Amino acid sequence: MKKIFSILFALVLVVSLGLVTTAPVLAATLHVPSEYLTIQAAIDAASPGDTIMVAAGEYDAFLVQGKENISIISTAGATVTTAAWVSIDLGLIETAWVMAAVNASENINIEGINFDGTARGEEEDGAGIVYLDSTGSIANLTVKNISGLGTAPPGGQGVAVSIVSDASASAVTLSGVTIQQSMAGVGILGAEAVITDCTITGTFAGIAIGPDDGGGWATSIVTIQGSTISDNFVGVIIYDNSDVKAQFNNIAGDGWHGVWNEGGEVVDATKNWWGHASGPYHATLNAAGEGPDVTGHVDFIPWLGSEVVTAPVDNDTHDAKAEADTEVIVDGVATVTVAKYADNPGGPPPIGFNELGKYIDVHVPDTGAVTQIEIRLYYTDAELTAANIDASSLQLRWWDGSDWEPCSDSGVTPTSIDGYSGYMWAKIRQYDTAPTLAYLQGGEFGGYGGPTEPPNGGCAIATVAYGTHTAQELDILREFRDAVLLPNSLGSKFVSLYYKTSPPIANFLSQHQVLRTAVRVGFIDPIMKILTWSHDLWSA
Repeated sequence: MKKIFSILFALVLVVSLGLVTTAPVLAATLHVPSEYLTIQAAIDAASPGDTIMVAAGEYDAFLVQGKENISIISTAGATVTTAAWVSIDLGLIETAWVMAAVNASENINIEGINFDGTARGEEEDGAGIVYLDSTGSIANLTVKNISGLGTAPPGGQGVAVSIVSDASASAVTLSGVTIQQSMAGVGILGAEAVITDCTITGTFAGIAIGPDDGGGWATSIVTIQGSTISDNFVGVIIYDNSDVKAQFNNIAGDGWHGVWNEGGEVVDATKNWWGHASGPYHATLNAAGEGPDVTGHVDFIPWLGSEVVTAPVDNDTHDAKAEADTEVIVDGVATVTVAKYADNPGGPPPIGFNELGKYIDVHVPDTGAVTQIEIRLYYTDAELTAANIDASSLQLRWWDGSDWEPCSDSGVTPTSIDGYSGYMWAKIRQYDTAPTLAYLQGGEFGGYGGPTEPPNGGCAIATVAYGTHTAQELDILREFRDAVLLPNSLGSKFVSLYYKTSPPIANFLSQHQVLRTAVRVGFIDPIMKILTWSHDLWSA
């Protein structure tokens, strides 16, 4: 028996030792300068999964070489003020003065550390942050005064943020980044980048994408959204081998071009604010546009009619009434962009409905932490009068690509607030509404309503059957339409279908007296008896 217990004890000891020796190493937090005097010293000592916390103060340039899964963060306003000579050896740049270089590394995240090139001088080539054949993110920081000695203003090959690869190996996300006073704001060469909620001002080229040397570079794939690109000589310039989508941005005040596409691929620059409701200037497609110029293969229609407003929302309301007469209430956590269109971004109004003339876009790129989003589009009595819309028939509708469909969980709240007479609302969830949350990757919404006096009295077949549009029976039909059918999504679709199909039928009946009588006696009169008998039930 003792031998058996000894064997069991030995097995337990071996297993325990094995667990100890194979247990994962816990991620560490390295503090600068209390534990490591420089950012570089902390990087050299860091292991995968570590976080480097940088206190307030001024610091020297740093290089991340062959590392992975490291975050370099400051929550106290650390600033890098010097640069180091780094070998780039790609394209036109062989070496450059760089304030932060990430080379051959994966998932390197730089957050909250500012870069100021004022003291660096005007070296011929320079950069604030460079990701070279690397991945990661740059967030919530400022890069400014990165310039050089070139002939084009403001000088040289100074690039605030450069993402470069010769083998499609670089993919970087920029969010909450402010770039000021540099030759180029963001340069992307043979790499992938997502630029969100960034501000780029005072540069020669706000964002430069793709090579301009004709070399065999990989395609640059870039998404730009929710950002402000203003007061630059050129807002965005694109060369060959580029796949670019720029939406929900404020591109305004740029001295020469808002978007200049020198490449052969079409750039998707729809749904942007160009500083003026008339949109950007284009010599043939929008010669009346008072915004910055657009040149080359650029798709910019539709454009927005007001400035884009983006905000992070945590179980709260994104108030965009001042910009787009809209509120967005989020049950959960999300970043919400609201924009107003200058014109109808979809097709014609549903038959029998008038357009309020208000079209908005609600963009929520990530709804993973959201259970419901409620959209409220506000209106005034003056707007209803101008559009000839009966307030009781108002609907918030969404564009499904072919028709303006009524939102399934929606209604109207006629409550006066902040100078408005009320608002249309729609609640949107993941599975049980139309549209669903997935639609908010860029979803168009518009306000519609039935006219105070529908065309031809609204009931074409019944009007022909009775021989007049003033019959008492028609009043009951109109009341049933307005009180029961229009406020209901299914009923609204029926009314829309009726308005589409009834005119030719009514025209045919008007030419055949016997058929008119048969339709009135056999079809419409029985319906009228039911509606009259049940009037008190559905009109309450």
